[in-house]
Amino acid sequence: MLIPVVCHSCGFDFQVDAQFAGAQGRCPRPECSETFLVTAAIEGTELQLLQPDRPRLSAAKFGLPKRVYLPVAALLASLALLIVVAASVGEDGRESRAAEDASAQPAIADQKSTKDLFRKQIQPFLRKYCFKCHGPQEQAEGLEFHKFTDVASVLKARKTWEKVLGKIKFGVMPPEEHDRQPTNQERQRVVQWLEEKLYHVDCSKLRDPGRVTIRRLNRVEYNNTIRNLVGVDFEPGKGFPSDDVGYGFDNIGDVLSLPPLLMEKYLDAAEKIAEAAIIGDVEARRNQHFEDKNLDAGNGRRRDTGFVQLSTNGEVSARAKFPLDGQYVLRVRAAADQAGDEPAKMEFRIDGKQVQVFEIEGHRQPKIYEATIKIEKGSRTFSAAFINDYYNPKAENPRDRDRNLVVSFLEVKGPIYVEGEQDLPETHRRIVICRPGGDKSVRDCAVAIFRNFASRAFRRPATGEELARLADLVESALKQGDTFEQAVQVALQAVLVSPHFLFRVENDPQPHDPEAKHRIVDYELASRLSYFLWSSMPDDELFQLAEQRKLHRTDVLEQQVRRMLKDAKSGALVENFGGQWLNLRNLDNAAPDPKIFPTFNDKLRADMRRETKLFVEAVIREDRSILDFLDGDFTFLNARLAEHYGQPGIEGEEFRKVPLVGGRRAGVLTQASILTITSEPTRTKPVKRGKWVLENILGTPPPPPPPNVSELEETAQANPDSSLRKQLELHRKNPVCASCHNLMDPIGFGFENFDAIGRWRDQDGKFPIDASGELPGGAKFNSPIDLVRILKQRKSDFSRCLTEKLLTFALGRGLEFYDKCAVDRIVSALSSNESRFSTLVIEIVRSEPFLMRRGDEGDVE
Repeated sequence: MLIPVVCHSCGFDFQVDAQFAGAQGRCPRPECSETFLVTAAIEGTELQLLQPDRPRLSAAKFGLPKRVYLPVAALLASLALLIVVAASVGEDGRESRAAEDASAQPAIADQKSTKDLFRKQIQPFLRKYCFKCHGPQEQAEGLEFHKFTDVASVLKARKTWEKVLGKIKFGVMPPEEHDRQPTNQERQRVVQWLEEKLYHVDCSKLRDPGRVTIRRLNRVEYNNTIRNLVGVDFEPGKGFPSDDVGYGFDNIGDVLSLPPLLMEKYLDAAEKIAEAAIIGDVEARRNQHFEDKNLDAGNGRRRDTGFVQLSTNGEVSARAKFPLDGQYVLRVRAAADQAGDEPAKMEFRIDGKQVQVFEIEGHRQPKIYEATIKIEKGSRTFSAAFINDYYNPKAENPRDRDRNLVVSFLEVKGPIYVEGEQDLPETHRRIVICRPGGDKSVRDCAVAIFRNFASRAFRRPATGEELARLADLVESALKQGDTFEQAVQVALQAVLVSPHFLFRVENDPQPHDPEAKHRIVDYELASRLSYFLWSSMPDDELFQLAEQRKLHRTDVLEQQVRRMLKDAKSGALVENFGGQWLNLRNLDNAAPDPKIFPTFNDKLRADMRRETKLFVEAVIREDRSILDFLDGDFTFLNARLAEHYGQPGIEGEEFRKVPLVGGRRAGVLTQASILTITSEPTRTKPVKRGKWVLENILGTPPPPPPPNVSELEETAQANPDSSLRKQLELHRKNPVCASCHNLMDPIGFGFENFDAIGRWRDQDGKFPIDASGELPGGAKFNSPIDLVRILKQRKSDFSRCLTEKLLTFALGRGLEFYDKCAVDRIVSALSSNESRFSTLVIEIVRSEPFLMRRGDEGDVE
């Protein structure tokens, strides 16, 4: 039976056989890329779009009697295959995106067996073990398993079924108190089927590198980039609005918007940076001028006429800066009241040592006296001293009775004759690499300056048009009366508010064609590398390799990764990836009750954070196994944190690497920082600790708690004489809560020997600590170390979790199902190379999602 269909993308009319159950097709019109899947229901047949965000095909249900449908269904495989193959080849013979999408679905020849398996094994499992709480009568957590009637309906709710898979896989669904439990064979069969349907991708056919939204620099990246680009020693982004977080990280392109307030902050910051980096008036800076009111008058007397009068021997002075060893001009404006048989004399002194003596000419006739001398760099005292006082009140001529010296100002000029302007700040010399003069015009120097600066700021060579606009700005500012350096400041501000600086721009030759995949150019690769590992711009070596078009070579990439991980700037990876993966930023908000935990203070908080960061840094810098995050037998302590842990023999504020002894602690899971952020202000919270492990170690985050469920505090109030463990057991009696708590609670209780600020304890009030438990699947433990060992046995889950998180951070986007191919390859390489951290990073950098991108329209769902 043929169904008439109208493509809503292009309006083309065509027909589809209603019996093509499970077949994937494409609009027959060559220039149209609309794809669909024919899905069968007992009531009829419908066309389900593979790309729901695209314009829809006509997908109304067409009545089809069951008696017509079933007898002919088996005859359709060959016809369906013809349709799919014909639709997947474009005019140039290349495979289309539709064909690649098809690789994520079961092959057409397998559709009947897939359908039969769902009907014969999956649906009976759901009816037997799940319908009681998630079926026609009751829909706990909003799940209605009876409405999933075929494979297509499961794939439409992929996110829901991913959560279901996790619960079945870890044995928390159905809950243990359920009156019927599946056998291990039944459970494994369903897990295997779901993993195959939800995650199977034919990596030999589907090659989708994905696409990263143009990314704004976040606050950390902005500060680091300004520091490395300009060299200023302050954080201009400190007052910026907080960056939004997506997928657990604050460098995700989709959430890094640019609100008007932030744009204003960028403008203000650019002005401050330019003024701090470049001396706008070089000559004025080299002239240190000290008026009479700013002089140290000593025993002199300030006069209303703008002079300091020295009536007896003495000096006036000022503290001046001499930035370099060199020649300086010392100048003093002075006059004298003459008396006696010689003129008044003035002595120049530096730090009290004589430089030169001058005879003051005339009577009260101000004049400038100067001396040029070589002075060593430093801050020194420059003095003008009166050295030949004379006083004879009985002289006949009143003007001959008193000799005085009057001083108007002191001045230091220089250094003079400085080659390369070495007296100027390094930031100034780094930027202003050319000054007009001789055969160099203003425009020539402006282009030279910004060919260097703008190319580094834009992280790729500045274009001729961009350089011309910046040179125009410099010339325009000069016409307004600015100095050359001030004009450069104006153009520099323009660079710092350019989208090419504020955003990490990657170009697409065919930006609207999702089939147009291409390798990013080496300059873009340099930026991906540097912002991944350093949270900052590329350095000179990366720029040079990009210019030579060598960076994309496999051997060069590996060499650069190893170099960059050893560089001090890789501390940004510890801070920004490690800190966010482990949720260390939450430690700032931790507020243990001071009455219960009087030893907790800001210094201890800082020590906790320092321990974890040093541990993560050791794994990275020493290229240790990533499994050390779970059971590393060392940590870093100072005296305060060692006392907190009850470990003797460590003194002082400095942290040192120490072995862990006593069988109580290992890896990051037993560090005080993690234990504190997963607790409440007054007590531990096993649920929170268990949830943290599921999310950050095993990669199986539980769903949010259902609405209208009582809090644990209500259970505690009703049972005040019960231990926390008993209260949670009562809480889990609610079947709605049990499915998640059966997995979270045992993990949390495994760490109950640690109180809410990470100290070891054997009692919780009057109740002894019971840290034993059993995980779904039967793994039993009696202590925190036992639990850590069990978690390490699930190293494949941890490796995949850490890989997905680090790849998300590296790409700046959330992972999609087609990224599974890259993740699988990375995890496989890890397992064959002792799980070294460098292997993880190198394989991420070599992966197609990191090296490539595609057009934007028509993302695969």
